[in-house]
Parts: sequence; C-alpha cells; structure tokens
Amino acid sequence: MAGPDTDGFDIREYGATGDSDEPDTEAIQAALDECAESGGTVYVPSGTYVTGPLRVGDRTTLYLDAGATLQFVGDYEAFPTVQSRWEGWNQYGFHPCLLVDDAENVSITGRGTIDGGGEYWWQFYDAPESEIPDGLQERLAEFEEKNEKQDDVSSFTHRPPLFQIYGSENVSVSGVTLENSPFWNTHVVYSENVTITDVNIANPADAPNGDGIDIDSSRYVRISDTYINAGDDAICIKSGKNAEGREVGEPASQITVTNCTVEAGHGGVVIGSEMSGDVRDVTVTNCTFTDTDRGVRIKTARNRGGVVEDLRFDNIVMRRIACPFTINGYYFMPLDSDSEPVDEGTPMVRNVSFTNITARQVETAGFFAGLPEQYFEGISFSDVQIDATRSLDATDLDPAMAYDYEQTHALFCKSIADISFTDVRIRTPGSPAMQFEDTEDVTIDGLRVPDDQDAPVVSLTNVGRTRVRGCAPQSESEGPFLEASGPKTREISLAGNHGSLADDVDIADDSDATFERP
Repeated sequence: MAGPDTDGFDIREYGATGDSDEPDTEAIQAALDECAESGGTVYVPSGTYVTGPLRVGDRTTLYLDAGATLQFVGDYEAFPTVQSRWEGWNQYGFHPCLLVDDAENVSITGRGTIDGGGEYWWQFYDAPESEIPDGLQERLAEFEEKNEKQDDVSSFTHRPPLFQIYGSENVSVSGVTLENSPFWNTHVVYSENVTITDVNIANPADAPNGDGIDIDSSRYVRISDTYINAGDDAICIKSGKNAEGREVGEPASQITVTNCTVEAGHGGVVIGSEMSGDVRDVTVTNCTFTDTDRGVRIKTARNRGGVVEDLRFDNIVMRRIACPFTINGYYFMPLDSDSEPVDEGTPMVRNVSFTNITARQVETAGFFAGLPEQYFEGISFSDVQIDATRSLDATDLDPAMAYDYEQTHALFCKSIADISFTDVRIRTPGSPAMQFEDTEDVTIDGLRVPDDQDAPVVSLTNVGRTRVRGCAPQSESEGPFLEASGPKTREISLAGNHGSLADDVDIADDSDATFERP
C-alpha cells in the first residue's frame, strides 16, 4: 500500500476542517472533482470529517490516513436520487455514501475509516408509517413511482449502500475499514478488474441487509486478505433477478476469494438468489468461516433462470456453523413442491467442487436440492471432514434459512444428477451420515465414519445408481451400512471395500434394485 501524496489534493486546502458537526461535503467533493480532471491523490488527514454522499472520478486515489474518518451524515435529505441496482433489479434509490461511478483507474486506500452512520437509517427499517418522517415518505413514494417494480423489492431502495463501484474499471480498495453501512456495505456492480485487499468490513449483527461485499454482474474481481464481520451474508455473488436479469444478461464471472476471514453473519460465501444473468468461474481458497449460519451457500428458485457453474471451494476451515454446504433450488419454496415444465425461468447449478475442507461443530452436514424438473449436476467432494455434532436449533436463524434447513444432522441430497464423495469423513449422531432421495448417480469412495455411527450410514430412496468403494462396515453399530428403498432405486455396486460390507446392505421390498456384490 503506497503512502499518501501530501503534495496532491489535501482536503484541508479546500476548506475541510474536521472539527465540527458541520458537513465538509463541498470541500471534499471539490478536491475529488479537481483530482479527477488531472489525476492524483486526494489526501484525508487524521480527524473525523462529517460529510454527505461523495463521488470519486477517474484517475483518483482517495487516501485516508491513519486516524482519518469519513463520517456520513444521518439525513435522508442530503442523499439525492440516483439510478442503480438493488437486489438484482435496476431501480432508483438513494445515492450511495461513497460512489465510484463510470470511472477508471481509481484507488481507495490508507488506514482510515469510512463510516456509513447506519444507525440513522436502520431505525426506519420495518418501522410503522407513523414513525417515518413525511419527507422520507415522499421520497419513498417517488422511488416506487419511478421504479414501477413489484412491492417486494421497493423496500430495498429505502437505504443507501455504504460504498458502491458502479460501471467502472480498474478499481482497487485496500487498507481501509468500511463500517456501519445503511444497507449493503460494499457493492460492485457492472464493473470489471476490481481488487479488494487487506480491508476490514464490519456491521453489527442486527444491521438489516448488512451484507459485507456484494459482487453483482461484474468480472475479474479479486478479494483477498480481508476480514468481514457482517450481520448478513459476508461475500455475495449476484447477477440480476428473474426476467430483467436474464434480459440484461451480465454474468458475475472470473471471481477469486482468498485468504479471507469471516466472523458471524448469515453466510461465508453466498451465490444468489439473484443469479439470473449467470454466475461462473468462481474460486474460493484459504478462508475461515466462524459462527455463520451457512458456510458456502448457493440459492435459487423457479423463475430465476440462469446458470451457476464451474465453482471451486478449496482449503477452507469452518466452525460453529448451522450448515457448511448448501445448494438450494427451492429458495422460499416448500421442498416437496411438484415438478413444473422447464422454461427460461428454470435455473441450473452444475460443476461445483469442494476440496480440502474441515467443518467442525456444525449442525447439519450439508443440504443439496435441485428441482424435480431439472436436476443440478456435477457436485463433488474430496478430502472433506464434517463434524455435525452441534445441537440442532433453527429457531435463531433468519426465516429464509428454514427452506434449506433439515432437522437432521445428515448430509441430505435430493434432485441431483450426479454427486461424488472421495475421502470424506462425517460424524452425524442420531441420523445417517448421508441421505439421498430422487438422485440419479451417487459415488462414495473412502467414506469414513465413527465405529458407533448410527445405522444406516447411507440411506437411499429412489436413487438410480450407487457405487460404494473403499468403505468398511461399522463394528459397533447394529443395522445395515446401506439402506435402500423406492421403486426408482436400481443399481447398487460395492467393489473394493473392506470386511463384509456386502452383507451390511438392506434393500426394501418396494425396490427392484440389482445389487452387485464384489
């Protein structure tokens, strides 16, 4: 991280004082505007500078020295109306606190703090109309009239994000702390070649919609060495919602996340549910997730459409998490819903791999659910350890979480075309280690469970083909290693296993499965 260019554009020379409650907005914006004309560094020295929303232009480095704080005002009248994207839809709302818009070669850096003053905005979230100022009600009515969208998304424009990179290229963010965002903390939308490194992102646990970093229809994005403690999802990847998202057709792609630490929140890395413009080529490595509701979560639903594909999650440690692995095609839908015709609104998730991952003190080993009309494809696990011994309790989760939360410790799988497990260790007391329903192809190679694992270890219901290799029967458990049922359960193959595993299989009378012994 480069030092400040004190010969550049020092905001004090433009009249910023940082010694009163009077906003320094005009002084800071003047320095930013002049810098954008010639290029250079806007220098923010130590001190607290109260300001309204700011816009950063081309060829500008905004440097916040150690001890410097940009404190954004709590005053909706200071935030003009802009058009942007919120929750996957292009719509009007409040100007972001700090905005990089249609700019190139921008850097936000230093050791200072950017504070969104979210407390002011959070009080209006879900507040009765009688507690919302008349002027704010008028602004919200203006947004709804301009947006002409469904009522269920208009509320997301009621608060500005703290920091937004919109339609920009070659932007880097480093060193700074971004905290107390009114809405999402950092939003990267319609942009490319964005680097976020060595950044601290913090929101209180009760901050509504307090996501950490949202990557939205952007490509070539790199997040590294960053600490996130957010009340909502830590890192989100999105690409538009439903028909509009498909029409815009801007994917989120070529994204890497590495060496990041996530503490608390709803999810470590979350993809969707706004993924209608596709999400692809995502790599997440060398991260830790602690005390989050979900670890890696992919969520979508009917009418989203879009494809999520080619994702790699490697070398991750998770602890005290409700469910470390979730792929859910039933977001805000009942899991037992009937099949529907496949159309442009039918989503697809495929080619997702999890390797070298440890998940301890979790509640549910995993949850994977495609749609009955379109099975998700190509899910693989290799060298993964899951210790699902934490007590099951969904009562403290966000209500939306209940749609991918099974009241069992088991790794649950439904409506998946093919899923494979190589050298996986699972501990799931009181339930099977793995439970498969309406799945076409299951491969289990080298599964390890405790000797006293509750039987059956593997449960199959309407699974087309199952191959089990490198496994051993449970010496201290009564009952079968593998239990199979359902008329669509057909081929079960056991080869290269240890001991008398072939004698530890129970096939129900309602199944016509052929059982291939070694």
